[in-house]
Amino acid sequence: MPKQVDAAAQRREIRSAARRVFARRGVPGTGLGHVARAAGMGRTSLYHYYADKDALLHDLVAETLEGERELFHACLRAEGSVLDRVQQLTDGCVALFEDWASLGRLFIDLRLRDAEGQRRGEVTAELDPLLAGATLIGAIDGLLIQHFLDSKALDPDALRVELRRIVRAVLAP
Repeated sequence: MPKQVDAAAQRREIRSAARRVFARRGVPGTGLGHVARAAGMGRTSLYHYYADKDALLHDLVAETLEGERELFHACLRAEGSVLDRVQQLTDGCVALFEDWASLGRLFIDLRLRDAEGQRRGEVTAELDPLLAGATLIGAIDGLLIQHFLDSKALDPDALRVELRRIVRAVLAP
């Protein structure tokens, strides 16, 4: 009888191993073979779950953002006073510091990949890719805070269109 594998659990284990390897080696220095070894599996087995490094990176970032979303929503729906809920959110964010720190190198490496667009002429050479990335993250964080304060203040579809227009206007050569 063939071995039954819990695919979702296996993908979580692969992502956990990938976090450790990316934190140690960085994105450019990590191949799927490194991740497979850290996950205790063969490289060809890993390809059953992730076709390439970009697919794995996508899932890592999505998993991180989903965890943050769940934390914020849980705190918003929690019982207690506003102060109690904000303290719960603060405690939850502090508890995530270690996870965020382990992903720090991953996010820095992903921002550095933006410089590739400059080398290919897709992004204006006038911008510092690290500062441009930090500015965009800051803008999105600010919009996120506005959304938490008043979820009806900004239409998400209109905001998405406007942000895309701004990004194109600023980054295009």
